[in-house]
Amino acid sequence: MVNSNKNYKNLKFHKTETSDIYEVVLKWFRSAHAKNIPISGVLLQEKAREVNRTLGLDMFKASNGWLEKFWTHHNISFKSICSEEKSADPNNITDWVEKLRSVYQGYDVKNIFNADETDLFYCILPDKTLCFKGEKCNGGKISKERFTILLCYNMLGEFETPLVIGKARKTRCFRNMDVRKLNDSWNSNKKAWMMTEIMSDWLVDLDKRMKRQARKAFLPGQCYFSSRRFKFKKLQVGLFPT
Repeated sequence: MVNSNKNYKNLKFHKTETSDIYEVVLKWFRSAHAKNIPISGVLLQEKAREVNRTLGLDMFKASNGWLEKFWTHHNISFKSICSEEKSADPNNITDWVEKLRSVYQGYDVKNIFNADETDLFYCILPDKTLCFKGEKCNGGKISKERFTILLCYNMLGEFETPLVIGKARKTRCFRNMDVRKLNDSWNSNKKAWMMTEIMSDWLVDLDKRMKRQARKAFLPGQCYFSSRRFKFKKLQVGLFPT
């Protein structure tokens, strides 16, 4: 029986029928690491199981214990890939907290909204990877395939219908479906970006919905420049400094 207090660094991979799996996985890991491909522990285990199936071995399970031993034996650690950091001006935040408090007066909490964009990069790789200790992790070329999604919700946590922007007006995966029955609004352009016209149409539509429901709504925003072109009847849009 192996002493549970024994340091993993002193353990050795004895020559067994699973040694071939170990050698193939290590070679694959080095190759992927050299190409800046992010590798997780789960992916490493799955690769080991794939090799095991190819060799036709029965007993090997690629357990968490095997994975930990593999990491320790080769000084492999889990790190974040280097990227640029973003910062915000704290003075702008403080000023707007005070201004918004006064603007909120006179609005019911269900009529105070927030809206923001997010990007769904559905082909992107993870931002963390296994690497050899002491090495800097650099990312490879990042996939630009995306959907832009606008989410809007009030202070009660009630969501408006999400706006999804893709590249194709009619996507292949929806060719046999009526997209109007999906729980979102679909729009498109060649880059799948939020555009002035799309934002303007969305704001006008939100104003109309508030009017139909006899509600007066407030929507603080950061880049709703398109709202200046319209005089809304039931929607007030507040602009954050950019």
